[in-house]
Amino acid sequence: MKNFFGRIRQLTAEAEDTSVEQLKLNTRTLSIWEGNLWALMWGLGESYIGPYALFLGAGNMVMAFLGTAPVFITSIAQLVGSGLIDRVGRRMPIILGGIALQSAVWLPLFALPLLLPSGGVIALAACAALYFAIAGIVVPSWMSLIGDVVEPAARGQYFANRSRLVMYGMVVALLLAGIITNAWKGIGLTAVGFGLVFGIAALARTTSIAFMRRHYDAPLEPCTPNDRYSFWSFLGATENRNYARFTFAVALMSGTTNIAGPFFAVYMLRDLQWSYLLFTINTLTFMLAQTFFVRWWGSIGDRHGNRSVLLATGSLLPILPLFWVFSANYFVLLFAQVVSGAIWSGFNLAAANFIYDSVPQNRRARAVSYYSLINGLFSVIGAMGIGAWLATHTPSELHLGTVHLALSSPLPVVFVISAITRAIAAAIMLPQFREVREVEPISTARILYRLGIGQPLFGQVNVFSPRLRAIAAYNRKNSAPQPTSD
Repeated sequence: MKNFFGRIRQLTAEAEDTSVEQLKLNTRTLSIWEGNLWALMWGLGESYIGPYALFLGAGNMVMAFLGTAPVFITSIAQLVGSGLIDRVGRRMPIILGGIALQSAVWLPLFALPLLLPSGGVIALAACAALYFAIAGIVVPSWMSLIGDVVEPAARGQYFANRSRLVMYGMVVALLLAGIITNAWKGIGLTAVGFGLVFGIAALARTTSIAFMRRHYDAPLEPCTPNDRYSFWSFLGATENRNYARFTFAVALMSGTTNIAGPFFAVYMLRDLQWSYLLFTINTLTFMLAQTFFVRWWGSIGDRHGNRSVLLATGSLLPILPLFWVFSANYFVLLFAQVVSGAIWSGFNLAAANFIYDSVPQNRRARAVSYYSLINGLFSVIGAMGIGAWLATHTPSELHLGTVHLALSSPLPVVFVISAITRAIAAAIMLPQFREVREVEPISTARILYRLGIGQPLFGQVNVFSPRLRAIAAYNRKNSAPQPTSD
């Protein structure tokens, strides 16, 4: 703890350095600390909004809303956020104000459903929508700011390392949330457990203000009328065509993914009857797999381009829901989460870095907001328009000729349809855009081969082997016979 606060004081002192490069370096470091506080809020709060809704008795439609409508709300709010940057002229006031408001939402999000039991689920959904709207206003400013402090050639490695370290915080937070909620559920006070985790989430988000306010807010480049291009110009202008194709490709993958996405928690907690602790361990496995693989994907993206990573991971996304169709064994589904974490870590990292590569600073906030709007719209259509309808209307018993299938719920059918539509989307849309940097070409088959033979594992060995050698040398030195004065 002493070292922790000592490091904070050091970073605070260094922040007074007027060197732009030093300020950028400090910001990259501070961003990792701030990201871990965000991770605490996510693991102890955001990730448990769904389980809290189930505890309150939410149905399939509400779960679909909580799984994807916030994404759409966030994307609309990002349009407001990008406009605020133009009006305010700085990004930091928007970020700090948004964080403060977001931390304040946790109390009503938890308390209102208990104070209004007849409309508890609706109150929770409304507070969640407000929470994500505030987050959406902050996102363009944060992405614009952090993009200015990371050199283009190092983005893959920096964001991979940051993501890996932040994910460690998410893992710790998820584990803590599972232990707390499971313990209070065991003594019949489930609501108290949710209150504790949401309270810690609010405290973590409030604390992150101290780190964020030390970030370097680089001067914005002058924004010309051309930089404030409209949504229709974004779709139709020749210079935006490649980025628009990328946006629709990722959005279609998000839409087909979210046919099933909001219902995995429902399937685990309601249909498979897992405890909160088992649910948490399963989610933790997904997070740990991401931390293990993301650094490797970052190096692939830096060397071979983010498009190559999107093609490789996109070709594997259709297989992920099928694990949940063919087995209900807990350990098989843990393995499914390892595979899922390995694939999604690469897809999400490459999509984010492709945006930084494609869009200059003065257009980045607006481009991100349009990307998020389309992505959110497709996600809502997939979850609420298709997934929720299927989950409600698909029978749990199917007769296919002489074959009779009795399922635990309609959700395995939803998972199959998501897998099929993901495959179609990947085959049609992902090849439609081109790489924007000069990179070393590589085929999708080659990347999948390197993944299959365990190259990410070898990379982890290379990371840890120098440390292990240093520890061994230290132990040999200290275990050697010491000269005596006899």
